[in-house]
Formats: sequence, C-alpha cells, structure tokens
Amino acid sequence: MERIETDRLIMRRLMPEDYLEMTAWDMDERVYKYLLGNACKMPEDPLSWLPKKDPHSRTNILMIVHAKADGHAVGIYALNHIIDRDVWTLSYVNRYDDWGKGYTAEGMKALMDHAIKEYGAHTFEAECAKTNNGSARVMQKLGMVYDHDSSYTKSDGSVTFESVVYTLTP
Repeated sequence: MERIETDRLIMRRLMPEDYLEMTAWDMDERVYKYLLGNACKMPEDPLSWLPKKDPHSRTNILMIVHAKADGHAVGIYALNHIIDRDVWTLSYVNRYDDWGKGYTAEGMKALMDHAIKEYGAHTFEAECAKTNNGSARVMQKLGMVYDHDSSYTKSDGSVTFESVVYTLTP
C-alpha cells in the first residue's frame, strides 16, 4: 500500500473502511462551503462512491491523511491525472479544527513530489474560489502561480463561484 510520510503527517490510500473517520469533515457545512459537493447527512454517505475508487489507480490518487502526533484523521489529499491535457489536478479537504496548521501545504507538497517520482507528473493545476483565501495561500506556498480566471458551480447548482486557476511546472 502506498504510504507517504512528512514531518507531521502519514498518508496512505483511502479505503472504504475509512468512511467513519471522514465524518470529521464530511458532515461539517463549514468545510464544504467552497467544495463542489455538499456536506454528508449521514456517516455512511461516502459508501455510495468510496468502494468504486480503485486504491491502486495511477491516475486518481486519493490519500487519507493522519497526524503523526496523535493519529487523528486530518483530511483527504488527492491528485487526478487529466490524461488528454497531461495535467495533475490537486484537491484537498481538511477537518475544520485543522485549518491554518500548514498541513495541506506540507502534505500536498509530499504528494506532488511522490507523483513526480512514481508517475512522471510534470504539470499541476488547482482552482479555488476567489474568496477562498486559505486555499489560495496553500497554492502559493506550493509554488503555484496564477494562470487564469474561471468559475465553477456546486454539483447541486446552488451557487457558482468566480475562481482562479493556479499552475506549477516544477
């Protein structure tokens, strides 16, 4: 099983049995403010999609992240290879009480380095709402630079966000 460690984090592939740990962020409306989906209503909600994810995929890398200090689940960090554009898109979600601790930049940097080494990744892209200053800071800490403006709509159509797209070619 793929495993990545940083000074403060341990990451491994996300598995269906992780669904209960995911409730720490999946059922929190604050966490889902800028995400495409909406907060879960029941702890079992991720079981509608989680078993369909291939934990050995070379194009959709979903990692559950744990803090080394006490073992609690911090969030999920992911890279998705858009093959026709040969770009790896970043996504991440943290439990609310772990925001602002630097975990995302630390973990995503390690995951990106891993993708370069193991999968030959060479171009990364990420998008965030213009009003999501925390995610913009993460992307900047990762060395990503502004590429263009865009927009995205939540999957239920409830809101459309003006957004910025950042890229990195290490």
